[in-house]
Amino acid sequence: MDIREVLALNLRKCRQAQHLSQEELAHRAEIDRTYISSIERRIYAASIDVVDRLARELGLEAADLLRKPARTVRVVGASSAAKGEGVLGDGVKVADSAGDKKRLVKSSKRGVETPSKSRKQKMRGV
Repeated sequence: MDIREVLALNLRKCRQAQHLSQEELAHRAEIDRTYISSIERRIYAASIDVVDRLARELGLEAADLLRKPARTVRVVGASSAAKGEGVLGDGVKVADSAGDKKRLVKSSKRGVETPSKSRKQKMRGV
């Protein structure tokens, strides 16, 4: 996983967790919305100053946006609405919608699953 992909995944995950649109985050960080979109799609590489501004607006350190995910885990025995994968550190338990703790299985050193590249991206070699 290259650094652009790490930044893109972490930026999108943190932005969406705070229920911020690209436009709102861009406004707060004084960056153009299309630039944030391009960073999240790994089209442009962000300067360290931009990474710092985005992190501050998300209440994070710049290093948090550049940190590789610890691992991917799968929740076993959760209701269908709560089933899925998430990025968690070692020893973290996941609760389903009823609040019951479930055991974690199948970790991956690779990190989060990423969507497949679009046909255009494949043709451009991105």
